[in-house]
Amino acid sequence: MRVRHLALVLPIATACTADAWDGELEDVPDSDWAGDSKADGTSRFFVSASTVEALNGDLSSLDPPCVTADSFHSCEFYLSPSSALGDVGPIGAFGPLGTLGPLGSNFWNVSAWMSGVGDWASWSDSIEGPLSEAGPLGPDGPIGDRAYNETLPSINDWAKQLQAGGVWTVLGPLGPLGALGPLGPLGPVGAHGFAVDEGGRYIHDDRVQRTVRPDWSDSSFELVEQYDEDTARSISTPDASYMALGEIRGSEVDIYPAKSLRAQFVTVLVVPEKSLDDYDLVIKDSSGRVIGQSTSHSYIDWVQLPAPRGGRMSIEVSLAGSAQFFSKTYRLYVVGSTGRFTSTDIRGDHQQHLLQ
Repeated sequence: MRVRHLALVLPIATACTADAWDGELEDVPDSDWAGDSKADGTSRFFVSASTVEALNGDLSSLDPPCVTADSFHSCEFYLSPSSALGDVGPIGAFGPLGTLGPLGSNFWNVSAWMSGVGDWASWSDSIEGPLSEAGPLGPDGPIGDRAYNETLPSINDWAKQLQAGGVWTVLGPLGPLGALGPLGPLGPVGAHGFAVDEGGRYIHDDRVQRTVRPDWSDSSFELVEQYDEDTARSISTPDASYMALGEIRGSEVDIYPAKSLRAQFVTVLVVPEKSLDDYDLVIKDSSGRVIGQSTSHSYIDWVQLPAPRGGRMSIEVSLAGSAQFFSKTYRLYVVGSTGRFTSTDIRGDHQQHLLQ
């Protein structure tokens, strides 16, 4: 049940802003994954929790190499199941994307309170804030050219692997923890100020809003909706930027549509709401061919792949195992990198080639 209370959310709302919006998704024809090669001439690949797990702790195949992390640990230390990619890491059940974080429909989730406020987009549009040029989506933010291409890889070898195609890319600026994800200005606790209907769609002036276009940008950003399971699975015009609150009943497989409206990296993550559950991911193209999968038992399952413009996907979530008797609930996150990120200079055995 949605919480509807105004007083608690006002301090949060006043820190937010929006500059402009257009609302509409671009009409992009479907594309054949096999027939659309990458711009740099390399074959398509995917990276996942499973392909990282298959390295068995050996990073010798990485180019550029990954030797140094923090002052006390090598890069290999962060491949431990008890480290950042595992159950107790930031993408696990107890992290910011889990049920105890700001997202969800529980009374302690900030997004539940913000959804009860209604439409404050017009007020948000009148002030400077997170969707402005100075915000996290702008040129000086974490996905700006300097921060992403210069500052991030200069920190150490491990930080370089937070970029697209890296071993720890799911934790990086293009993943669900980054500025383009559900925790950023485009998501349920973001700066756009749109109202939310019962299924999780954003509404402004009685119209569904799917994108936002800041005044400083030549292109739109896809909003990150917090859909319920039925809404997410039934979208006829999907994009590659949303989250879904789902539940597995029995041996069913939940299937969600997605479509990349531009050439970009797409990251998909499934977070269990209870740490004793293990979920698997399989991603297929429109013809049913598997183009990415993750069936790891050591890490939280995720997949990242470079998608062509118009690339349609079906995302399959299944329960691999459970050690608890309560409901088998999860959160599915789908995050596109925008058309600014279409290639990577990282290579390694963790990248599995597609459609060979």
